Amino acid sequence: MKKRIIALLIFAVLACLVFAGCKKKSGGDDSDVEAWDKNVTVSWWMVGGTDTYYTYYWKEMKSLQEIQKRTNITIDFQMAINYDAYLPMMTAKTYPDIITAKNLERYTGRMAGMHDDGVSLELNGYMDEYMPNFKALLEEYPDLGRDIRLDGGVYTYLSTFYDINDETQRALTSEYGLVIRQDWLDSVGEDVPEDMEDWYRVLKAFKQQDPNGNGDADEEPYIACSSGWKYFLPAYGIDDDPSIMDGKVVFGYMTDNYKEYLTEMNKWYTEGLIYYMFDKTSLENQRDRVTGNFAGSWKGGVTDFDEDDASSFLAVLKEKAPGVAFSPCPWPKTADGDHWCFSDISSFHRDTTVITSNAKKDGVDTAAAYLLDYMLSEEGTTLLTWGIEGESYEVVGGEKKLMSGMDELVDFHGKKIPKFNTYADNLTVAFPSRGDIVADYVFSQKSEEYKNAAYVFAEGDTSYKLLAPVQLSTELEQEAEEIQGEMKDYMTKMRQRFVTGALPLTNYDAYLEQCRLLGGDTFTEIWQKAYDAYLAR
Repeated sequence: MKKRIIALLIFAVLACLVFAGCKKKSGGDDSDVEAWDKNVTVSWWMVGGTDTYYTYYWKEMKSLQEIQKRTNITIDFQMAINYDAYLPMMTAKTYPDIITAKNLERYTGRMAGMHDDGVSLELNGYMDEYMPNFKALLEEYPDLGRDIRLDGGVYTYLSTFYDINDETQRALTSEYGLVIRQDWLDSVGEDVPEDMEDWYRVLKAFKQQDPNGNGDADEEPYIACSSGWKYFLPAYGIDDDPSIMDGKVVFGYMTDNYKEYLTEMNKWYTEGLIYYMFDKTSLENQRDRVTGNFAGSWKGGVTDFDEDDASSFLAVLKEKAPGVAFSPCPWPKTADGDHWCFSDISSFHRDTTVITSNAKKDGVDTAAAYLLDYMLSEEGTTLLTWGIEGESYEVVGGEKKLMSGMDELVDFHGKKIPKFNTYADNLTVAFPSRGDIVADYVFSQKSEEYKNAAYVFAEGDTSYKLLAPVQLSTELEQEAEEIQGEMKDYMTKMRQRFVTGALPLTNYDAYLEQCRLLGGDTFTEIWQKAYDAYLAR
């Protein structure tokens, strides 16, 4: 009996030496991390920015080098600066062990499609032994578990995960909103608008009272550049995608509410209150008009309030108008007083990370799972977000603080970048991370104006929106694609005609009928099926 026990122990030791799935305590530092017993290499493909220096960026980043040291897992980064190779790589099945990309937008069928096509592995079987941090997050935040779980109870991807019931983490996910010139409001004696009646009155005042003070009637009250025209949709209880109304999925562009929206936009357009609504080069025009001291309000973002960024709207405009001040606007309330939030607030980032079937073929799937899960630990996320304690940051009074000199610009492969970014950058690409640590870092570095804007843009109820977790199956995605191209082109054309007055809104019923002929009702039914499946998770 004793010999049999000894034999089994010897076998277990040998197995641990052979298989890369065994772990041991890493030595030589203060970490409690269990390192992979035998060094293995995992390949990792991601789009990491559009400049060529990004091909070196994460390979040489000190936090990622430290993570590799602590886990004893080497990362072979395969960096791309655009998505040209993405679909060809998928088709040829030449993808590496790990992929980080905007897969929901780029892969046909989204995350369910990646799984159905055999690209991504199911993570369920790795959780107990190799992904305890991921498992703990799912248990701690049940809403997160529902959001990222595919139909059938399968988990296939990681990201930066946020607790959107936490005010700070919710604010971090809300980057865009309506921005207005506070100094202009002061000039015309108005407050920040809260509903459409307020907005109309304020914009009329901007048009008529010369708030830029140059004596010319050159003010442009609202710059509706790019998608700026959409930002008043919540005042009518609709989204630019299918949304929820009275518990059912509706397509907002086929509702009476949308007719009310078009009526108001036509009034604004006719009276010269909105500009560049249909100009395809409108983002360039927007910058020119805002920094030229002509625009009174616009679709903006939290970065507009970042005075420390010399290229921000606020910093540039202060050279021309020293007394300039911006205010973030709450999403306009409906006529009934409902406050819908237009921000795409989600429990996970747009960048998603999958372990591929090739990792299993390469025999490194367990190592890849362990590596990604380490990034979801407090220690791993802190490294990715703050860098290395004593080198890039220090802890003072229990609070993390960047070390002196971290904002100094240094040469990096032909580019000047802050010294801190040679240590960490968890914002350009969303590695698997904890949102609480990322949020604490971001808001500790930004001004009160920046933080206030983020909080304001996050205010309101998002329950009317079909959020990112509501995903179409591969089959439903194909059905939707067959409909939406021609139908949405028609809707875009008709929106322009209705708003400019080229076609009177007495033709709205005919417009609705043509939308139905193009498949609008079927399109809505497809999303209703996806929503029902989400609720059933």
